Amino acid sequence: MEIHQIGSRQMKNRKMESRDAKVQSMRLHIWSNRAVYLVLFLALAIRLYAIWDYKLSLNLHSDDQGYLDSAINLLRYGRYTYYNPNFPTLHMMPGITFLLAGVLSIFGTGTTGILAAKVVMSIIGTVGLYGVFLIARYVWNPTAGLIAVILGAVYLPGIETDTLLLTESPFMALIAFMLYFTIRVAHERKNYQAVWVAVLYVAAVFFRPTVALYPVLVVLYLLFKRYPKRLLAKQLGAMAVLVIALMSPWWIRNYHDFHHFVPLTDGTGNPLLLGTYQGEGYPSQVSMNQLLAKIEADNPQVLPPYAHEEAWMNLQKQAAIDRMKQWWETNPGSFIDSYAYLKPIKLWQDPFYWIRIFKVHRETMRTIQPYLVWSGIVGFFLALLRKPRAETVLFLLTLLYYTALYSVYFVFGRYSEPLMPFIFLGVGAGLSTVVAAVTGLVRSFVKLERKLAH
Repeated sequence: MEIHQIGSRQMKNRKMESRDAKVQSMRLHIWSNRAVYLVLFLALAIRLYAIWDYKLSLNLHSDDQGYLDSAINLLRYGRYTYYNPNFPTLHMMPGITFLLAGVLSIFGTGTTGILAAKVVMSIIGTVGLYGVFLIARYVWNPTAGLIAVILGAVYLPGIETDTLLLTESPFMALIAFMLYFTIRVAHERKNYQAVWVAVLYVAAVFFRPTVALYPVLVVLYLLFKRYPKRLLAKQLGAMAVLVIALMSPWWIRNYHDFHHFVPLTDGTGNPLLLGTYQGEGYPSQVSMNQLLAKIEADNPQVLPPYAHEEAWMNLQKQAAIDRMKQWWETNPGSFIDSYAYLKPIKLWQDPFYWIRIFKVHRETMRTIQPYLVWSGIVGFFLALLRKPRAETVLFLLTLLYYTALYSVYFVFGRYSEPLMPFIFLGVGAGLSTVVAAVTGLVRSFVKLERKLAH
């Protein structure tokens, strides 16, 4: 009888503990939702205040102006251009141009329209932070997500970027939600989630073609998760058809304007050539300007480059390949050191913070940046040590993928800036892992003391 009573009591205790755990989880879910909405509101408010305070002075007079001009020319002339409104372009994917053109078509191409476009960019950047939170909550816990979002909300280069007319903010948001649905489809295996992955992938490609090979990592991740191969093949087939359908208008346009198949862009020649002037030990017989002048002199048929943009880029690409071959043949040690170490370090340690805002100096951000990056990487490894997850490996491989890809070209902080929210994700994962480990130890000691007391 006593044994039966003890067993019954233990069962009741377990049920009560399970019920209490569910209630606590629900309360945490509600609290985290309220908290993250408050932080996101703060993030958007900071960005809107920056737009109100600095207005049009937040302008790099570089690619942001080029994208704006491209959107205005699209509205005025109905042509997708960049360098010159009279000639079609392959300089970049059309996502940013069409996004800005959509906003300007409503608010006009003057100051009001430009400021409206900046507000839209800020909203997109803030929504992207919410995507990061959803990832963290799904993989780890709401606390990890809140830490990541708080860091993203106050990260000055991120605030600045979200107020500029660049591809970074939309790209970050699209990558965040693409990762979120990739992780969900790995666990839940729903067809609609696979469709979302494909749609978000194409949308990301339309802003930055660097994501083009990312599906390879996604497939490896799904296979590692022991995704049913028959279902994977079925969904991949459907996703491929969807991707082809969504990309077809771009391919048709390129064939019509350039008379051959161009899958993405053909504007990599210049950044590839610039990348051969970074690092140590690179061939230095001629400067970049001297080399470009020589290419122009040897190939007068492609000038001005606006009319023969593709040929001009291809000539720079060939010059870059020749320099890389020469570099490898004459100094292979510095070639490896530059592309495998020096350029990746430069990619991450130099924050994209070209305009000082809120009276914070660039040197201050340059000092903080390495600590943030290393905290994120260490955080991922701490999370991986405590509880190995394929998702943590996916995030680390994502950072490695983009680091390797960007290091081939000219590197600077703008390329890594859209990835910083995922660095903050590592910070959140690491801190929440440490807190969970410490909490677990405390609970173990408390239970041990109670046993000893009895």
